Amino acid sequence: MTLTDPCTQAAFGELVGVSQPAVSDMVTREVLTPGQTALQWLHAYCAHLREQAAGRGADGELAFQRSELARVNRERAEIKLALERQQYAPVALIEQVLATVGRGIVGVLEPLHLELHRQCPALTPEDIKHIQTAVSRACDLAASASLALLNVEEDTAADPADPDPDADFDPEAFFIPDSDPT
Repeated sequence: MTLTDPCTQAAFGELVGVSQPAVSDMVTREVLTPGQTALQWLHAYCAHLREQAAGRGADGELAFQRSELARVNRERAEIKLALERQQYAPVALIEQVLATVGRGIVGVLEPLHLELHRQCPALTPEDIKHIQTAVSRACDLAASASLALLNVEEDTAADPADPDPDADFDPEAFFIPDSDPT
């Protein structure tokens, strides 16, 4: 066989050390073009092997594995850097902090209506009830604070029983003029 003559699949397989079905598969995948010389097939075959070795082969598996490894290494480096900068905390710890802060807020807000009733005797029982309802809503939100709330859209975070919680809110009803004893 000479390299300048057209080559059969069996002869080329024997030349490069692969089976005839493997050469047929390369023809099917258009790595090799039928009717070309053995030298042209040899160049195309070597180019194909170089592409595969560089991770740019037809299946791309090596390139995918390399990019996946690079992504994992980058994520590890980002986590390590965040830990070094003390910008990272476990989710469980953050939820504990949120729960503690929520309980503290509830403890401050729950007696608010009683304090307002004592300090502002002009408020009617209905006014106190409105205040207590608003405070109860705020306490419920504070008590249920968790990272799961981050996944809830703002539109769905509103109380479904009250489509517009601010519709009946009148800021003037809560205005208490300063009383100047002098």
